[in-house]
Amino acid sequence: MKKIVFAGRNDSGKSTILGEIYKGLKSKDYQPLAVGSGVQDEKPYLLKGIEATYLTVAIPESGHDVITDIDRVVRNAINLIKERNLLIQHAKKALEELNKVRSVLDLGHLYQKDIPTVSAIPDVILIEAVGINDGYKSEETRRLGDILVTIVPAGIKTEIIMEQGNTLLDEADILVVTKIDETARDIATTTIKLLRRIYRYKPIIPVVATQGVHMDLVLDEVLKRLADPVRLLENEEKGRKNPALRV
Repeated sequence: MKKIVFAGRNDSGKSTILGEIYKGLKSKDYQPLAVGSGVQDEKPYLLKGIEATYLTVAIPESGHDVITDIDRVVRNAINLIKERNLLIQHAKKALEELNKVRSVLDLGHLYQKDIPTVSAIPDVILIEAVGINDGYKSEETRRLGDILVTIVPAGIKTEIIMEQGNTLLDEADILVVTKIDETARDIATTTIKLLRRIYRYKPIIPVVATQGVHMDLVLDEVLKRLADPVRLLENEEKGRKNPALRV
């Protein structure tokens, strides 16, 4: 299963982007599992349309290996879905046997409409990296995901973009510029132009996720990486051999 990590600073719009990608992947016949980290409850994710069955939260503890902890949480969540499916299958089989007995006794049938259907096993993991990265410099976050989506608010300071060692910017597979509707147009334009000058070979997509503006473009980039990661990796390597200079 591919892991997609959504990373960035606090209040950059990560959970909103994650929720939109969750719904987009569902519409394309994927079944994502959403993993939140560093938050105290699941309510914000439920409000973004993520189904409770496919939602879990991991709160990292000081001194623990973040990647190992997230992997454990993912395994536990998938095992719970499998156990629930097994119970449902047993319940249906038991009801079938009971109906055979009731029929023989002329008591009529009981129906299975109140037994929930089995749940699809997740085939892609969406992880919001909250509380496990230091701004844009976390190496752990890059190692955590097969696909790294870095969320950058349109009003971010130029010095932060230009600073050396911004792992989440340098290593991102997709850069999503958020809050363009809340930022002065000249500032948002400057941010986007600067990112495109520095990261010429990366998709840089300005969005208004709350209204779905350009989220289809972000989904398309995610789908490309799920379907053909080798070709995209070759393009990335080409970009790294011809890096744009920071000025």
